[in-house]
Amino acid sequence: MRTRESLERVGRGTCLRQACGDASGRAARGWSFALALSGVVLACGGARAQDAAGPVAAESLIYLALVALTIGAAMITAVWLIRQQAATAEENARLRAELADALTEAERRSGLLADDHQRLVVYAGAGAPDIVGALPKNLGVPAEASAFLAFSAWMDADEARRLEAAIAQLRHRAEPFRLEIERPDGRLIEASGRTVGALATVRFTPLSGLREELAALKVEHVRTNGMIETMQALFDAAPVPMWVRDEDERLIWVNDAYAGAVDAPGVTGAVSAQTEFLNEQDRARIAARRRNAGHFADRLSAVVEADRRNFQVVDAAGPFGSAGLAVDVSDAEAIRRELDETVRSHSETLDQLTTAIARFDEKTRLLYHNAAFARLFDLSTTYLETAPDHIAILDQLRSRGILPDDRPLRDVKADILAAHRATQPTEAIWHLADGRTLRVFASPEPRGGASWVFEDLTEKLQLESRLNALVRLQGETLDFLREGVAVFGQDGRLRLSNPIFAELWGLSAEFLHAKPHIRAFATTSSVSIREVQGAGAGPSWATFAHAVTAFDEGAREAESGEIELSDGRVQAYGVVPLPNGQTMLTFTDISDAREAERMLRERNEALENAARLKSDFVQHVNYELRSPLTNIIGFSALLRSPETGPLNDRQSEYLDYIGTSTSSLLTIVNDILDLATIDAGIMDLDLTDVDVAGTVGHAADAVRDRFRENDIVLNVDITRAGSTFRADGHRITQILFNLLSNAANFAPAGSVVHLKAVRSNGEMIFSVADQGPGIAPGEVARLFERFETNPSGGRQSGAGLGLSIVRSFVELHGGRVEIQSGAKAGTTVLCRFPLVRDERDLAAE
Repeated sequence: MRTRESLERVGRGTCLRQACGDASGRAARGWSFALALSGVVLACGGARAQDAAGPVAAESLIYLALVALTIGAAMITAVWLIRQQAATAEENARLRAELADALTEAERRSGLLADDHQRLVVYAGAGAPDIVGALPKNLGVPAEASAFLAFSAWMDADEARRLEAAIAQLRHRAEPFRLEIERPDGRLIEASGRTVGALATVRFTPLSGLREELAALKVEHVRTNGMIETMQALFDAAPVPMWVRDEDERLIWVNDAYAGAVDAPGVTGAVSAQTEFLNEQDRARIAARRRNAGHFADRLSAVVEADRRNFQVVDAAGPFGSAGLAVDVSDAEAIRRELDETVRSHSETLDQLTTAIARFDEKTRLLYHNAAFARLFDLSTTYLETAPDHIAILDQLRSRGILPDDRPLRDVKADILAAHRATQPTEAIWHLADGRTLRVFASPEPRGGASWVFEDLTEKLQLESRLNALVRLQGETLDFLREGVAVFGQDGRLRLSNPIFAELWGLSAEFLHAKPHIRAFATTSSVSIREVQGAGAGPSWATFAHAVTAFDEGAREAESGEIELSDGRVQAYGVVPLPNGQTMLTFTDISDAREAERMLRERNEALENAARLKSDFVQHVNYELRSPLTNIIGFSALLRSPETGPLNDRQSEYLDYIGTSTSSLLTIVNDILDLATIDAGIMDLDLTDVDVAGTVGHAADAVRDRFRENDIVLNVDITRAGSTFRADGHRITQILFNLLSNAANFAPAGSVVHLKAVRSNGEMIFSVADQGPGIAPGEVARLFERFETNPSGGRQSGAGLGLSIVRSFVELHGGRVEIQSGAKAGTTVLCRFPLVRDERDLAAE
């Protein structure tokens, strides 16, 4: 044992120290004797030498002294060695006896420790500790020293860390400790540490009896407290209100969620104030149920944060009273209601489907069907509500002649049962006796049974047949089109084309049959696209290739334009995106149309030049006419003045003719100038508050003489016109003057012309009605054309600008002109001026 070896090392060290001390003493005494003897020998030798031979040299005396000294030392050493050997043998015998006694004592004490079922670990320094004693084998503790010191290998990791920390404190700070270590099998070992002098000792002792029970209770107490604190932390952090009551139904503990639900300042405040989460009636119900059944579990409602919510309340009795919790199930209830609503809506949606759907349970009984299932097989709702099984439904369909007789019914039933037992969906085609074709899809359910979908393919097959015929028809149609058409797929390769496309670009049938990529057309076609000089980058095959192979579906838009080919032809092209990433290119020969367009454009330019020359001529002539007309009118007025002398009757009559003609000519010139100004877009209205009565009076006074000459009565009615409205007063006077002049020309003698002004529906309406011959419906539109005269029924033919001037001025005000007339029914001209637009124009100005 390591303890015995230590004791032996200690005994041997003590003997050697004693032997070395004794030998040193004896050696000192021997050296002293040898020196004295040498001195005597030298003295005697010297004396004899002097007596015998007389004076002797000093060197001889020194030599003789050294010889005598050496001989004496040798003799002394021999004597000392003999005596030392005897002393050493005696000392060794004594030390062996003491060592044997020490070993016996060590073995006796080690045996006592081993018999006491203890193990002692002694730390004497930084090296490995000494281990004495052994623990009972039934504890399962390793007996080997290194395995025993690896505490984490034979005890719980937390216990090992706790023990190692205590040993470290003992060795470095001399802090004693006492620990109860629980083995994985539940048995307890006590570890106690203390210091003995410079040694640190740790004693391991198995606990038994009362001490074991006390230690076990202590460990269990610590574990229980830890569990209680853990559960306490969990309950405080749980978002579910929890509470504990004593036997008197008083709150003794609540968690944070409870305090928050009752708006208490904290758990202590909630318990102190006895703030209840549930109302009194619910608490009485819980207490009664708990007394009878030991616990309560039901849904109750409570007000939390001013909102009544539903809770699943669980309350159970215990040794100290009762405890309960409330789980908020309001969201779950809402989800359940939403699920029920979804299921109902799903059923209603399935009822609207044209595809028949039915679900059968694991016994093939009908659980659900939609309306289309009943319609498909003409099954009554009463029969389906009896939940018949799938086989019974097939029997009824066979008996009614719906299922064909081409297969035995047992084979059909076997297929149905196999579909119910299958783990993967199955699909089949049913051809019914009435000519319908059904696609039957069976999907097994995880909990048993299967869902069956019956899709009526009859119409689809008919449509496919029609589609195939339509495709053939479209192909033949494309072949006979006069436009070049080519369709490319999303990979940029040709899908189809017509002969005109191949002829247009000079492509061979072999090249097109190979479905080439669109980028190959630029180098293969015999006709190229001509670049227009000075027009920038025009369309090319690269442009078409980019449009066909573009990845961005959002950027794919229809394009169109024109290209000119190298042979001189002009083609109108179109890029049309098609579904599934396909693109269609169309090319139409518009060479003849472009030639005709060029000719029309040249003719239009010539007509525009002529119209511009005419307008310039009219303006120039009108401005040139105003000056001589003004002079004529001025000199006519001068001739009538008394200062120029008297005029005879003939001269006065001639002056009247001159004045009338010049006035008419000046009116025509002014009208032409006004029309030219309107056409140029430079006429501005002088908007003011127009006096309705004054403006009508001025217009009536201007034509009163003509009405009197023709014996026509003018009736003016402005009672419903208001006092003013926003307009250009001068232009309104011109409009009324032209209308009244036109009426005076066509109204018969002795008739009445009515001039009315009415404010109605946001408009100011002026109307002039005569009793003349009227206007044929086909001639009404021509009245507003310039220089259009219609003397039929009129007294004289004017320049044909009156109604044109009227319409231009009315439209300039934002209004419109209407003519109500018929053959021999008179004519009424209405001018409508919007009042609201007048206010808006005024605000804009």
